[in-house]
Amino acid sequence: MKKMEVPAPLALPEELEVTEITMIDEVFTITAHSMRNAPSCPLCGTPAQRFHSQYVRQITDLPSGGKRVCLRVLVRKCFCDASTCVRKIFAERLTPFVEPLARVTARLFQVVQALGLATGGMLGARLAERLGINTSWMMVLRRIMALPREPVQRVVELGIDDFAWKRGRKWGTILVDMQSHKVIDILPDRSAETTAAWIATHPEIELVSRDRGGLCISNQNCRSSGSPVCRQVSRPEKSWRGSRGAAGPSSGCSSKRPGRNVLGYSSL
Repeated sequence: MKKMEVPAPLALPEELEVTEITMIDEVFTITAHSMRNAPSCPLCGTPAQRFHSQYVRQITDLPSGGKRVCLRVLVRKCFCDASTCVRKIFAERLTPFVEPLARVTARLFQVVQALGLATGGMLGARLAERLGINTSWMMVLRRIMALPREPVQRVVELGIDDFAWKRGRKWGTILVDMQSHKVIDILPDRSAETTAAWIATHPEIELVSRDRGGLCISNQNCRSSGSPVCRQVSRPEKSWRGSRGAAGPSSGCSSKRPGRNVLGYSSL
């Protein structure tokens, strides 16, 4: 069978051979099959010698000329003949072009991820629609959350604030490095015990900035959790800046109505 010429914007990996390109309902539909002679087992890496069956895997790729692109790839299922392998039947992988169980290509995944990082959920979804990418704001956020988390480095000044996982029902705690103004961790609740346990793993903390709400971490709680006593600030930014000097005020819990939170939205 003669290999079809594929336009550069629709270029596929060499191990995929295109057999048909059609336009169905304003969508480029590319039919292809794998050219690998012996797919390897994903667990033990043994090349397969026997084939079980085959099926069509439908994958969404990057748009071309504003039109959506759909790949229909014929994928084989194979037997693993290794006696020590627990998997007896497996489907051949298309990595790194497509991750296992994924319904989009890796390059489309990365493009949506970049749009989300640059514009956010709602704006990213609207911009993706103009580019011919069919997605939603929630999917954009999921792509962002799939990014690997950076390890928490040395934290000297920590900012603490609460937020709602579910408005009025479930709350969490957000931790911010006040020097770099970056979110470094998110805790599942807003209890003082959970926050004190996190602080105990970072003895280098010298200052904790928080509001005067229900979240209160006393020096006694920090000491009991193994963390050294650090200065706490629960006043607006002006007082927090002053507390970095010698005469800065330190305060505990207060039932008074708080002023503007030190961790303003601009710092997040």
